[in-house]
Amino acid sequence: MKKLIAVLAAAACAIATTTIAATYSTEATMTRQKDKGRYLVDIRVLELVERDGQLTERLVARPRIDSAPGVPASLYQGLQPSHPNYEKEENVTVDVSWPEVGTTDFATCAITVKLGDKVVSKTRMKVTVEEK
Repeated sequence: MKKLIAVLAAAACAIATTTIAATYSTEATMTRQKDKGRYLVDIRVLELVERDGQLTERLVARPRIDSAPGVPASLYQGLQPSHPNYEKEENVTVDVSWPEVGTTDFATCAITVKLGDKVVSKTRMKVTVEEK
């Protein structure tokens, strides 16, 4: 009977133990620079962390892309897979596209946050661009 109670207590502890998933906040600003004939994308990826009952933000990455309209662009920020800490630290991939000048279309921005090779956050924005 004592063994059964110990097994049930151990099972209850195992079930009660939970892993809290990380929560990420992503901010992106897409700006057309008419005078330069380019577009600029500023991104901030933050991990929301609770410490002593307070919610704080930890900056994970702050990538920036400067490209020409009509030309898709990508950026990777993080450790390479061969690095020993690759599985323990976030890496961020950003893919953006902006329509060609003179067209009405969508600008898109996709931001993927991974911990090693595991996707932990994915955000996609689609913004209408109207040329006047």
